[in-house]
Amino acid sequence: MAAGTSIQVTALDGVVNVNSIFTLAVFVGLAWNPWDPNNTLNTDPRCAPGPSVKRDLVAFHVYSFSSFLFSSLVALTLKQAFRITRSPSYHPVELIARINRKALRVGMLASGVGSVCGSVFLMLALVNVVQIKLGTLACGSTHSFAAVVPLLIFVPLGLFVYGNACNAVVCILSSCPVLLQWISHASVIRGLQTVYGAGECGKSSTPDREAFKLAPCMSAAQDETVSVSSSCCAQVKRIGQNPSCLCAAMLSNTAKMAGIKLDVAVTIPKRCNLSDRPIGYKCGGYTVP
Repeated sequence: MAAGTSIQVTALDGVVNVNSIFTLAVFVGLAWNPWDPNNTLNTDPRCAPGPSVKRDLVAFHVYSFSSFLFSSLVALTLKQAFRITRSPSYHPVELIARINRKALRVGMLASGVGSVCGSVFLMLALVNVVQIKLGTLACGSTHSFAAVVPLLIFVPLGLFVYGNACNAVVCILSSCPVLLQWISHASVIRGLQTVYGAGECGKSSTPDREAFKLAPCMSAAQDETVSVSSSCCAQVKRIGQNPSCLCAAMLSNTAKMAGIKLDVAVTIPKRCNLSDRPIGYKCGGYTVP
């Protein structure tokens, strides 16, 4: 799995794992009986919580469980989508087009929001646990305030940091296709550079890396009747300054996985009306017209 996808899957794994821990805490809370008079350390009848506090405790636990479950299901759905799009039948460059970045961002934000909501409801449930155990906040129990104040400070602060970090990651990985493409293929490219060394495309690039840049030409390289886009012609003109590199890119494993037809691909320079195209150059048994 490529580096970019691994980062996102690792983040989703973290969300699922944290949700699982909190869900366990919710179940423990639901198993606790707030109506048992033995489940309190408060000896002052004036500080005893009313029935509404106990009912809210159960309700907040249920809300928290629902939020964590929602977050985990969304995260697992995104992970499964990544695994499907990373199957061998999908071309690496096509992956950028096949993943709907808006849907990806919405999904990751929804999963994060679910975790945040679950944490908030769990925090409110803990506040009610403290009131049942140590006395209500309304009666001014110092022990209750000593337990609740740090909870109300550190949990929202942690959620604020978590929310901003998630938003930054989602914006970087989902909204910037160039950076996402670079991250997704960086590890693959480094490996290919090691194999090829100073090959047809020099030391700083490889045929597979140049093939990635020919993504706008994919349709035109499969059907000769398809018009060639300006972005495709620009890449062909640039790479075609080194005919051996352009030929190697068309013959690369990346091009083969994309389903590019070499006999069609060699006609692109002419279809782009490139005056400096390498006419007569032999590439894989075909001649550049």
